[in-house]
Amino acid sequence: MFKKTLALLLAAALAVGITSCAGGTDGKDNSGNANNGGQAETKELNLWHYWDSESQQALLADMVKSYKDETGGPTIKISYIPYSEYIQKILVTAAGGDLPELFIYDGNSTATFVEAGILADITDRINESGVMKDTLEGVVAEHEVAGKLYGFPVYANCVALFYRTDLIETPPTTWDQLYETAKSVATDDMYGFAMAGGAGEDAVFQFLPFMWSAGEDLDNVAAPGTVEALDMFSTMIKEGVMSSDTVNHSQEDARVLFETGRVAMMLNGPWNVVPLQENAPDMEWDLAMIPKKADGEFASILGGESFGIGKDTDIDGIWNFVEYLVEPERYQEFLKGLGQLPADSVLAEDPYYQDDPINKVFIDQLKSARPRAYGGKYNEMSKALQTAISSAMSGDQSAQDALNDAAATITPLYEEFKASEGK
Repeated sequence: MFKKTLALLLAAALAVGITSCAGGTDGKDNSGNANNGGQAETKELNLWHYWDSESQQALLADMVKSYKDETGGPTIKISYIPYSEYIQKILVTAAGGDLPELFIYDGNSTATFVEAGILADITDRINESGVMKDTLEGVVAEHEVAGKLYGFPVYANCVALFYRTDLIETPPTTWDQLYETAKSVATDDMYGFAMAGGAGEDAVFQFLPFMWSAGEDLDNVAAPGTVEALDMFSTMIKEGVMSSDTVNHSQEDARVLFETGRVAMMLNGPWNVVPLQENAPDMEWDLAMIPKKADGEFASILGGESFGIGKDTDIDGIWNFVEYLVEPERYQEFLKGLGQLPADSVLAEDPYYQDDPINKVFIDQLKSARPRAYGGKYNEMSKALQTAISSAMSGDQSAQDALNDAAATITPLYEEFKASEGK
C-alpha cells in the first residue's frame, strides 16, 4: 500500500489530466463498511461521486433506491465529494485501505489509478457479464492496462465543430478550409474561430485530434503534421482571426465567445449544447466534423467519465448493482437523463441519437474519437504539450521550436509507456 505522501503527489498530477464535470451536495466522508474481496457480508456499500448537477444527483439516488426496492440488495450509501477535493480524497483513503466499492472518475486516469493501487481488476466480471461487449474500441482501450480491465464507462463524449449557419453556408472540412472560412467571416467585432488553448488539459484535449488527423502521435510530437497544425493556429492568432487570449481560454471560454456573437466557429463538446441553447436561444448554429488535414482522416478525442471499483473492497457485493445499472433499457434511460453520449455502439443506434441532428454529429464524430491511452505518465506528457501549445500561440516560440522542447520530455515517456505495454 502506498504512503500518504505519494498520494498527495499523485493528486497534484492527476488534477492536470481531468476534463470531466465537477460535483455536489454535502461533501461528507463515507468510507464506512467495505471489506476485503467480498469475503464477509457487507451491510452497506459506498458510491462516491463529484457531480454537482441536481438532476444527475437525482438520477443516481433514484437508481440506488430502485435497486434496493426491486432486488432487496444491500444498502448503497451515496457520498458527494467536491471536485476540488475528490482525487486527493480517493488517494488518501486508498492509503488507509478504506476505498469505496464504486466511484465515478475520469476514464483518462485509469492507468494512473491502477499504478496507485486504487482500482480493482474486474476483467473476469466484465467478460463474463458482457457489460462491455458492444463498447467502442477506443473506450475499451481507455480502461485497459497491461491487458486487464479496471473500469467501465458511465458515458462517452468528444468534441466537434460548432458554426454559425447564418454566416457560414458550408462548414469547412479541411484545415485549409478552416483557415480560409475563419478569415473570411472575421470582423473587427468577431473572431473567425475559437478553441481552448490555456495552460490545462482543455488545450491538449482540443489539439490532439489535429495531430492524429495528420497521422502523427506522441512518439514524435514534433513531426511535420503536428507542427503544421500548431503553426496554423499561431498564424490565425497573429492575424487576428483567433483571439490573442486563446492562450488563456478553456472550453467554456470558447462557448461564451460563441454564444455572445464574438466568434463564428468553435470546437466544443455536448456538455456545452444545453448552456448554449439556454443562453443564446435565437442563435442559428449547427455542428460538423472537426476539419481534417487534406490527406488525413477525420479525428476527435475521447472524453467521458467511468465507474471504478475500489481495490480490496466488496467487489461481489457491488457487482450486482453494476449489472442492474447497465441492463440495456435501464442504462439507456440513465444516459438520456445525463444528457451524454453512449459509449456503446448498439445503444448509439437508438433513434434518440440518430434522429437528432446534434446528437447524430456527435455520435458520428465519436466513431473517430481516440483515447488518451498513454499509460500512467500521460499527465507529464500532457503538461509538456500544454507548454508547447501556449508558447507557440503566444508567439514566444515557433511551433517547431516549442514542439521540439516538448518532445524532449514526451518521447522518453512515450517509449517507457510502449515498453511497459510489451511486458
